[in-house]
Amino acid sequence: MSQKQFCKRKQFLDDWSLKTKLYILFIFCVLVPVLATNTVFYQSIKGNIEEKENNRFNEMQQRIRFNLRNSIDNSLYVSNFLYTDATLNRFMESGYRDDEDYYLAYYDMLSNNNLVRYYYSYQQVNQVTFYVGNDTFVNGGNFIKLDDAVRASEWYQALMNTSDHIMIYSYFDKQQAEMSQSQGGRKVSIIRRLDYFGEQQVEKVLKVDLDYAFINKSLKNEGTNGNVYVVSDDKVIFSNDSKMNQTRQPFHLLANSPISSVQSTELIPVVSENWQIIVSAAKLDFLSEVMDSRLNVTVLMILNLLMPTLLIWMISRSLVTRIDRISKHLDQVKHEQFEVISGPVGKDEIGSLTHSYNMMVIKIRNLIEIVFKGQVERQALELSRKQAELKALQSQVNPHFMFNTLETIRMRSLIKDELETSDIIHKLALLLRQTINWGDDLITIAEEIKFVESYLNIQQYRFGDKLQFAIRVTDPSIPDLMIPKLTVLTFVENACIHGIESTSSDGIVEVLFEIRSEQLSITIRDTGVGIDPDKLALLRAMMRDPNIDRMSELSSIGMMNAYIRLRMYFDDCVQMDIFSEKGKGTTVAIHIPLLQASQG
Repeated sequence: MSQKQFCKRKQFLDDWSLKTKLYILFIFCVLVPVLATNTVFYQSIKGNIEEKENNRFNEMQQRIRFNLRNSIDNSLYVSNFLYTDATLNRFMESGYRDDEDYYLAYYDMLSNNNLVRYYYSYQQVNQVTFYVGNDTFVNGGNFIKLDDAVRASEWYQALMNTSDHIMIYSYFDKQQAEMSQSQGGRKVSIIRRLDYFGEQQVEKVLKVDLDYAFINKSLKNEGTNGNVYVVSDDKVIFSNDSKMNQTRQPFHLLANSPISSVQSTELIPVVSENWQIIVSAAKLDFLSEVMDSRLNVTVLMILNLLMPTLLIWMISRSLVTRIDRISKHLDQVKHEQFEVISGPVGKDEIGSLTHSYNMMVIKIRNLIEIVFKGQVERQALELSRKQAELKALQSQVNPHFMFNTLETIRMRSLIKDELETSDIIHKLALLLRQTINWGDDLITIAEEIKFVESYLNIQQYRFGDKLQFAIRVTDPSIPDLMIPKLTVLTFVENACIHGIESTSSDGIVEVLFEIRSEQLSITIRDTGVGIDPDKLALLRAMMRDPNIDRMSELSSIGMMNAYIRLRMYFDDCVQMDIFSEKGKGTTVAIHIPLLQASQG
């Protein structure tokens, strides 16, 4: 084929309208392929349905077996770990003089033992309980006395009647079913005698209760494919069948609940028993019905043709309409009419072309109408931007200049042996730098004490012998706790300025950090002029309902601002009390939960 002939055929295609080209594409690229592929597809899919059905049941069986085995194995792992724990064994074998002696040993055992970690590491474990024949024990937590009531229980009698040292047992706890609305009374437990360390003086039994709700929830995921029953000794212990799964009622017996449409059964060994997994589901045969119904096949074929036809028509209308609109506006440009295309333009290539046309028209208008005005505005904007950059640079230079100047003064003071002045300048620079730098808002109490001490040294330099101060920490773990920076310093500053500075006599500022009743307590006390009763009442009222919008009611907002910061960081768990007597001083007491302060 010569290049001239190729160009003629290409020109022939270019002469067709866009709508004609789209319909040709529809006939040869949609209609014919759909008719051919539908015939092949519907003939081939019918042969695969039975294979998929068999695979579906096999996969269901494997998932159920895996989930059950995983739950049992995880519970057995916890049981085996506790079975061989020497620390637990010594704790249960020991005798105790009184309750206090028992609790001391109990907490000592917990601090050196991984019981809690293993107890909460597995979702499948609901409860771990030790039954101990030790009269010096106190019931509570995971430890229960092995008394006559326990020995008379159903599960204990079952353990005594077997020769195995470990067993799995399912039973109904009527008392728990009446007390708990959510958990119900059904229990499946791994029970074993704790005889790993040989014959000992105290009888010990470990009972690990499986999370019954968790296992039932995993079975509910199979609900769309059918019903699942896990049976032990004719009892249906797990099921996704709502009739069998009423946890506040005893287990149903399989003999009294006939199951139809059983597709598969399987026996799996579980500790001391053999559980039976029964899957009941109806065969899915919807594809065969479609293949046997000519009407349905015809409807599907019509839909396969109707949807592409409608889509081709909508796309054709979208393309042709917008191209015609662009063509009309371009004709107006010939007559120097620069009109913007209004209305939705879309986000495709034609929409991009429309947007480019609008931008061209707008730029032509700007060049003709407001070229000089635009230049002046751009110059003004550029000048403003340069000024903003200069101010930003100055905001960075000024703090560095200030710190460098302070450091120069401090070095000259050192050269002249003015050590006191040098030390005060150093502390002042430290406080200023910390005030400007807010990169890390949470700091340790040790760092906060350093800032407070620097501030008080500066104030003592100002007041001389008029001001005395003391900072005390009663527990070695306190310096590592975390608080928002400069919060304690705010209260100390308030004590100096509003308390000590306003009195003519000597004053004392004391800061005390201590741990009381699982709380970090911070006390700031001064011997200054005190607070007026009206202002004290207003402060206490605002502490009961702290609100930033009400800060304007106070003449000094530093204390309330620090209190609001503390509440924000520690989830509103902070308490603050203010005690003041006119002419005798003020005491501020802050209480933070120890757990919150340790986590920061």
